[in-house]
Amino acid sequence: MKYIVELNLDYDKNQFLEFINRKNLNYDAMAEKKKWHNNFEIEELDLGPIMNYLKDVVLILSLFPKYQIPIHADGAGTRLDNTYNVSINFPVKNCTEETKTHFWDFEDNRPIKYIHHENIGTREIIDKDQLVLKQTYIFKDKPALFRNEYPHSVENDCNDLRLMLSWRFKPEYSWNDAIKICKDLNYIND
Repeated sequence: MKYIVELNLDYDKNQFLEFINRKNLNYDAMAEKKKWHNNFEIEELDLGPIMNYLKDVVLILSLFPKYQIPIHADGAGTRLDNTYNVSINFPVKNCTEETKTHFWDFEDNRPIKYIHHENIGTREIIDKDQLVLKQTYIFKDKPALFRNEYPHSVENDCNDLRLMLSWRFKPEYSWNDAIKICKDLNYIND
């Protein structure tokens, strides 16, 4: 449970896909600019009580066919006090064995240190060349609690666009807070 935890959280995949489709994203332009994520207000999406802990925007993640996103860490906000560490990621379309998320860490498990790039919403990982692969996860039909602050990479080896929604916890919630919240809401089995 260091990087990712599957959740027993019901959601309507078709409703999420309709939400994405209403945004009329220009995937060709996004691919050309290598921009694979966009924030949108949540509108009518409702997940019940967990929403009290989540931001009022959701990130559409578009992973292009035969595309890889190198090792990175998400979550640098526009201010350091607006940096988030945890999200719930929802598989929406073309989440298969051919689309993988890899988590990276140091062999000696020392703390990860970052340089924050607030203008692009990411964190540069110090000593990234010393990271080793620790876990590979495949999103299929279940949402998962995702530790954005940890280095990860993503690959899409299939010929189709993979779509997901990433709903970030408010910045005041840590990974351990999110685990407790999800256990209290019975989304995680002990």
